[in-house]
Amino acid sequence: MQLRSIFILLLLFTVSIQGFGQIEIPEEERKERVGSEILDDSTKQIYGPTTTRYTLEENIKFNIPHYWTIDTSVYNMHKYQFTVKEDNLYQNLGNIGTAARPIYPTLPTQIGATSGFNIYDLYYRGPDQIRYYDTKSPYSNLGVTWGGQGRAVTEVTYARNIDERAGIGFDFRGLYIDKQILRVRRGDRNVEGTYYTGYGHYKTRNGRYQLLANFIRNRHNVDEYGGIFRDDVTTNGVANQGPEGYIYFDEDKRQTVLAAAETDELRTNYHLYHQYQLTNYLQVYHQYDRYKQQNDFIDDESQEDRDLRPFDNYIDVGDTVNVKDRSKLVYRQHELGVKGDIGKGFYTLYYKARDVDFQYKYLTGISKTDYLENYAGFNLRFGNDSISYVKAYGEYKLGGEYKVGGEIRNSWFFAEGYSTKYLPGYIQRAYLGRHDEWNESFDSPISSRISAGLNVKVGDLRVKPSAEYNLLTNYIYFNQDTLVDEGEQRVLPEQASADISIVKAKLELNYDFGKGFNFNGLGIYSNVSGGSAGAINVPRLFGNAQISYHDISFEGNLEWQVGFDVHWHSSYYANGYDPVIMQYYTQSYFKVPDFPVVDFFVNAKINRGRFFLKYNNIVELFRDRGYFATPYYIGQTSIFDFGFKWAFYD
Repeated sequence: MQLRSIFILLLLFTVSIQGFGQIEIPEEERKERVGSEILDDSTKQIYGPTTTRYTLEENIKFNIPHYWTIDTSVYNMHKYQFTVKEDNLYQNLGNIGTAARPIYPTLPTQIGATSGFNIYDLYYRGPDQIRYYDTKSPYSNLGVTWGGQGRAVTEVTYARNIDERAGIGFDFRGLYIDKQILRVRRGDRNVEGTYYTGYGHYKTRNGRYQLLANFIRNRHNVDEYGGIFRDDVTTNGVANQGPEGYIYFDEDKRQTVLAAAETDELRTNYHLYHQYQLTNYLQVYHQYDRYKQQNDFIDDESQEDRDLRPFDNYIDVGDTVNVKDRSKLVYRQHELGVKGDIGKGFYTLYYKARDVDFQYKYLTGISKTDYLENYAGFNLRFGNDSISYVKAYGEYKLGGEYKVGGEIRNSWFFAEGYSTKYLPGYIQRAYLGRHDEWNESFDSPISSRISAGLNVKVGDLRVKPSAEYNLLTNYIYFNQDTLVDEGEQRVLPEQASADISIVKAKLELNYDFGKGFNFNGLGIYSNVSGGSAGAINVPRLFGNAQISYHDISFEGNLEWQVGFDVHWHSSYYANGYDPVIMQYYTQSYFKVPDFPVVDFFVNAKINRGRFFLKYNNIVELFRDRGYFATPYYIGQTSIFDFGFKWAFYD
């Protein structure tokens, strides 16, 4: 499958080059290219990372003109795993592409209806993450990672300008991740994901009208094994209480809960943004999205096999085929607004209409699932750069939901406040599948956060201390009740009866020492309190650190970085995972122990090619056990990874 995908992409790449060869090149650019070839064939190539730039939609929408050049640095190239890219602040099931959630609660930005299925958000790049390129020549980038035990990631980017005012491109990412538990052969997949997007931009000769458009499709399929359990230790029907048994790390004795189950998610999004400038003080814009998200849980095991599970229940929904629980969310959204610059200030006023339709396969007629949401909002900013500014923003939805916030930032200080009242996700309100059912009437949760910090630089030492306070009201979460009778539902949504307070103290530092040595780290202390504090489980202490050496050798032809990454958190009752409803839930019987995860890496660049070597989890080589990513799910074992990226500018 992987080779076939690469072949198709290379074929499309070749056809694209041939097609674009028919496009007429402006006279000025043609002369420049021909002249450079005639003068000296040995002259260095004039097109490269500095002539290829990109911007994001928010820079255009919020009148912050800025272009970034292509990153060719070797720094942290080895951090290709999604959770590692996010500073290990996400919990997953121990393998690339598996269900993931933030360890610390985050505040939602969507105050209207959502499906509530967000475990694969980390693997979806939305329209706000699409890069729009300004190239002087065709730009393409190929990245391939061959991880140990069949963990492969392929990434392809191709972009080029049609002329100086328009350009197109596409991105592709393929995840081909083999099972790390009970793998029987190469290609025995745990995760298979295909993400691609096509995008383009255009502006008129006078620059008054601009248009950005893209299409995104992400298909994410995961083979669910339900974790590892021991059938000789049970309490109230729940197998394997706690991590005290080393059987988890004995490959010959592992048993998995599920044998023929999978989750599947499909997301598509059609996106359009365009604007017209009447004056510097007044511009009008329109934004359109057509978004679809479909989630399936599929289980092909026989009824007899399902009855043997110690935690399972089964609901007769009048369907005799194998289990296939499905939900689908579709919305069409129009946003129409005015904006402009007044001196160093910027403003936006907008109206947004969102037509939402949500359906379960089995559940109908119980709760409202098809209706129109109406919003009004504003954005204000004083300061024209990304270093020093003050901004405020707000949005109100008819019905009472809202979000409002503000931020102040300069080179040495930052502070932010944000509060939101939002609708519960559909799966929190009602659900009916082959294994679970509920119908709840929850109040809209309210979440607020304030944070502040400093940026301090003393010589080669940079320190960033900060503090954050979160207040959660009417918080909704999934909780496991182990006291119910065997065969009954154990994981159900609940609404906190009291407020929850979360205090976080964070310290980030970066220190250059010696000649080419660097140390950087992140430390977090957190405390949860309040009448419903049990609804939030986070580690008291959390830390990341890296020590590395960087140098450029052989007269500038070789750049390299070598070092160690360390991640650690204190022991805590990490959330469990229920694959049937695709939700993480609180639990209080499996305490995930602390464990230092140490990785060794080498990153290097020769010419325009970059590569990395990485050895994961060195500590497990010297101990008889590894660590847990989630209760019953072991984390990344000791394993070797290799990857490269190669960029082309012609």
